[in-house]
Amino acid sequence: MKNPFGYFFYSLLSSTYFQLVKLIAPFNQRAKDLVIGQKGLLEKIIQEEAKHQTENIWFHVASLGEFEQGRPVMEALKKTFPQHRLVVTFFSPSGYQAKHNDAILDAAYYLPFESKKNADIVCKAIHPAMAFYVKYDLWYWYIQTLKNNKVPIFLIAAQFRPNQIFFKKIGGFQRNILNAFTYIFCQNQSSVELLHTINIKHTMLSGDNRYDRVSQTVENQKEVAFIKGFIGDYFTTILGSSYEIEEAMIEFAINKMDKKVKYIIAPHFVNQERIISIQKRFQGNCITYSSIKSETDLEKPNILIIDSIGLLAKLYKYGNLAFIGGGFKENGLHNSLEAAAFGTAICFGPKLKRFPEAQELVQQQIAKTIQEPNDFLNILQQYTNNEKLTKQLANKSIEFVQYNKGATSRVLEKVLEILD
Repeated sequence: MKNPFGYFFYSLLSSTYFQLVKLIAPFNQRAKDLVIGQKGLLEKIIQEEAKHQTENIWFHVASLGEFEQGRPVMEALKKTFPQHRLVVTFFSPSGYQAKHNDAILDAAYYLPFESKKNADIVCKAIHPAMAFYVKYDLWYWYIQTLKNNKVPIFLIAAQFRPNQIFFKKIGGFQRNILNAFTYIFCQNQSSVELLHTINIKHTMLSGDNRYDRVSQTVENQKEVAFIKGFIGDYFTTILGSSYEIEEAMIEFAINKMDKKVKYIIAPHFVNQERIISIQKRFQGNCITYSSIKSETDLEKPNILIIDSIGLLAKLYKYGNLAFIGGGFKENGLHNSLEAAAFGTAICFGPKLKRFPEAQELVQQQIAKTIQEPNDFLNILQQYTNNEKLTKQLANKSIEFVQYNKGATSRVLEKVLEILD
């Protein structure tokens, strides 16, 4: 085997990771969900897939965000290959739990913890005609097994950075993973150029499929019950995928603002503990979405807490300002394109290094970054006092998304050329 040290080191790290997940499961809900999801999983995949003799298209995604990013390509492939089943595997419990019953899917599973044996079993059971990975979550044995079985493998929406191990002297083993792909579609030109530095030429700039996805959301928009009754004629801020730091800034602004503003808070985690903590912060001035029985329930509260998954992307259409959560955490910023597609002014925290679309929104003066509570307060005061400016930013947001569409058609065209 080439690079035995790299193989040993990779195997040690991956097995240690899976053992650590099992160890912390009693104390961590996400780890617990992941471990529970693995019980009887191989047998389930074997039994379910044995019922079908059709060819399959296999997508693997890490979580919900990557599923949404890959969905336009899934839909395009389903139309192109209507006789094929679409099978999607998820690594994250949050992604699987949110989307395993999605109408587009013929089958959805957790991805069994990686080993050569598991990869052999799963690849044989699913028996894909082609396989797609979205952005990352690249497991060596799964990808190598697909390659050994001569299955075309595509990586879409890829985004690379110079500090990743692929581009370091010690990254020879990890470069084998990238070399195993039939073709790699990159979000940005810098990723293409990085791949060229390690002699990976089977790649192209395709763009970000999320622009296509958020455009689809706008085109297929439906009214969300009670929301219009809640916002009325008030300026409305949507706090999307929030953490406590963003919620604290909302609290600060409420205490300082003269004008009444409505807030819709969709926290990143919607477990009972988080919902209760938000209710305590805004005690007496909030209501949860699940508790609304009629529009009379919405007469007093200024804050609506979204305590269910799957509504956020549909809510941005009701907002004048979107405060995107996660921007105060490394690699934590939520999808700002969902808000841009519906035409809102946008703000978020300052940690944007891994989010080129957010950086571009700032460079084009569509979005603003926030360092502290006063920054958010100043933005809110400016926008509530200047309706013309808010509308200009809304139009620029929509134009930005429309200009960057098209990644899906570029991916599909190249895939079909390769498969021909």
